[in-house]
Amino acid sequence: MRGIEYVQLVASLPALGPILAAKTAPINRVRLRARLRGMLRPEHLAEIQAAADILAWPHQAVRTTDADFVRHARRVVPTLKSEALRRLVHDQLEQRTVLAALRRRHAGQDAPSAGEIWGYGRYVDPYPRKLARTGFRSRQSLKWLLPAKDKLDHEDAAGLERMLLEAAWRRAERIVGAHDFDFEAVALYVVRWDLLDRWTRYDAEVAAARFGALVADALNAVPVILKTDADLMGAVA
Repeated sequence: MRGIEYVQLVASLPALGPILAAKTAPINRVRLRARLRGMLRPEHLAEIQAAADILAWPHQAVRTTDADFVRHARRVVPTLKSEALRRLVHDQLEQRTVLAALRRRHAGQDAPSAGEIWGYGRYVDPYPRKLARTGFRSRQSLKWLLPAKDKLDHEDAAGLERMLLEAAWRRAERIVGAHDFDFEAVALYVVRWDLLDRWTRYDAEVAAARFGALVADALNAVPVILKTDADLMGAVA
């Protein structure tokens, strides 16, 4: 029976728990990938990889233009056979499109020109009209938009990233409730694992950046002669 095809695989995956309380992922990337390769059908593994590649958009920004990525997403998303996975990827890309529009307005940039390929989904065409007038506030699915604008206005990059990860996590949690041991349960686990991994790594990166800033401040507070001595000792070492 298809609905319980992956009982053994799902049962072997450690619970992810609430994202807000996560300090580290309960299974590392290498072990998770090995388990998926060993227990998923090849076509299911390929579908998860295709979805994961699209959801890695922020990491692909240095390798491709927005237009190239959007063209790729428009080709790939309709080919995903899982309705739940296709819906989740679609919603995630729409969230990023609205955020891109919000960042564009925050930076004082003009609306995209006619025919410009800049985003994905139903919020692309109405950008100039709706964003200027309401900021999409009328849509229940975009209730995160005003808090996101507030984070942007206060230059709170860390807070904005955490808020968006939370929103994506809640979206995946709503869908996963309808699946237990089927392919969708596995795919949604992988999506949520990636969100949780990004959450915990982002905390670590922010902490490291703050530590670096504290060290820099401390060095700036040291008398010049002491810093010179320290530089000399470093050169000798």
